Amino acid sequence: LVLPENLKEFAMYNLCLLKSRAFKAGHEPSDRRTHAMRFLKTASPLELSLFLYPRIIPLHSLPDNSCFPDPETGHLIVPESIRASFGRIEDGGAYLVDDGQICLLWLHEHVSPNLLEDLFGPGANNLADLDPNLSALPVLETHLNAQVRNLMAYWSSVRGSKALTLQLARQGFDGAEFEFARLLVEDRNNEAPSYVDWLVQLHRGIQLELSGQRKKDEGEGVGAGLEGAMAGLSNLIGR
Repeated sequence: LVLPENLKEFAMYNLCLLKSRAFKAGHEPSDRRTHAMRFLKTASPLELSLFLYPRIIPLHSLPDNSCFPDPETGHLIVPESIRASFGRIEDGGAYLVDDGQICLLWLHEHVSPNLLEDLFGPGANNLADLDPNLSALPVLETHLNAQVRNLMAYWSSVRGSKALTLQLARQGFDGAEFEFARLLVEDRNNEAPSYVDWLVQLHRGIQLELSGQRKKDEGEGVGAGLEGAMAGLSNLIGR
């Protein structure tokens, strides 16, 4: 792509803006669209960047030291997020998704029963056993449960006045699964292109713009040359 390196993320955020509720195509309740528009006008840069491109943390592959304080600095070790694309989602995975407004816990239909018990306690062996109205994780002594609670507590602290409430999105069970799909902003959805297709469109547009400008410059150069030649002939005739 013929773009400076620092502008490539700008292209992504532009695509995410088009996919937001404020501007996305298709039917959208007017109150949601209005709320999104007002939020875009008042959000801070940090809030806006997270709102447009959510962070997605794979819980099934968290390193053992993640989500605990660093022994040297005392700061929480925050795990790396993955790109917002279904191509990055693994079968049997569990993912925590946060866009600064909502926090989803998406669980694949083949998620491990052991992982469910680590998160929700004994008796939670499959997705059907989970309470769909759950808004917070139970306090357990398991390592994974402590990791996720620490991470959510950290996110809640950096949100300011916005409380962090957990919402389950079990594959094949909950309607929040569609919200999870909407947050995968690098994929094609809502009649908007994928990130790859978007870059191709930008590349084509830039090439056409540069080609048109080049032709314009060449045309102006030819015109100036003709004007100069005519002026020279006029001077010769006048002599």
